[in-house]
Amino acid sequence: MRAPSNHRRPPSPACVRELRLRQARAPVGFATAVWFSLPVVACHERTPLPTEASPAPSAVASAPVAPSVLAEVSEAIASADLRVEARRGIARGPDAFLARQQRELEKHFGGPAPYPLAFQAVATGNGRTAVLLQATSGEARPLVWLVDSEGALAWTKDHPIGGVKPGVTEPALAPGPDGHVSLSWCNGSTSSVALRLWAEDGGAFADYEALHFDACDALSILYWPRRGWVLAVAWAGGLTLQLVSENGELRWGRDGMPLPWTWRGPAAASLALDTPDSMLLFRFGESGGAGSPEYVFASRFAPDGRAMWPGPLSVKKLPSRLLDPRTRIGVEPGTDGAVRAGVAGEAFGAKEGVVVEVASDGAVTRR
Repeated sequence: MRAPSNHRRPPSPACVRELRLRQARAPVGFATAVWFSLPVVACHERTPLPTEASPAPSAVASAPVAPSVLAEVSEAIASADLRVEARRGIARGPDAFLARQQRELEKHFGGPAPYPLAFQAVATGNGRTAVLLQATSGEARPLVWLVDSEGALAWTKDHPIGGVKPGVTEPALAPGPDGHVSLSWCNGSTSSVALRLWAEDGGAFADYEALHFDACDALSILYWPRRGWVLAVAWAGGLTLQLVSENGELRWGRDGMPLPWTWRGPAAASLALDTPDSMLLFRFGESGGAGSPEYVFASRFAPDGRAMWPGPLSVKKLPSRLLDPRTRIGVEPGTDGAVRAGVAGEAFGAKEGVVVEVASDGAVTRR
């Protein structure tokens, strides 16, 4: 099986229309049982997932350019799914979607868009998608758009992290209940993770202080319907997890839930829901001490933070060491409720990528 390419054909208009039609048929407050039965529309002929590079720490959340990421915002919008975290990528130039929004980009950046741009995209329900864009060098100047089913902008936030002090890094986008859009980030001036919510119409809804940290080198977020938002802060010794309820309560303790492991440095988690009542977490790790074989590991958690498997599963040994330890594992819904996770071969200097599907019972299908 070949690793994903950065030069895939863009999604066909017919495929995107079909995806939007299926999303639109399900109202924002649809039942999770129905949600998990929705088929996944494949707008591209692909099996492996791209890997995604974590934004590098900077004064204002910039992201390094790295291989194996999605290359088009159009593709991220078409493949966004409520069951998994944001689709991420690097746009090295305007695709069809960004070309349509050229005037908005020039207005925001005060001139030509400073490509390459890092982006994230999440489905918010009712055929809408939230998109986060930011520069990868210099001042990041992040912005958030809500895009309707026709590709038009429903609303924009040119200063989504406005009102906070310098030292902001790692912005991470997620949906919320009732069509809300959420944005989290690491605030170095307060050593805390902030969580901001906007209503479906773009109005300010809530601001929460979600978690305090000693270090925040990468941040992941996943919206868990009826439960809240799972936040995963990466640091040199592993992760700290927190679940923030839909009314702002800290469900996994004031200091969160630590998840230590051995790795070459801070590495972001990748999050997905395998059922309405369970979450899968994927990450890279080593089997032993420094220099030992590297694996893709998976863990499963209940809403109360309880581990649902006896321990992390080593679902796939990597053929060789990752070139960049900050690489993110790509995730998307798999077959029969499983979650598909993958990393492109170029992330470890190979032609063939690594793809696995992990089921709720821990069964692993390697592809």
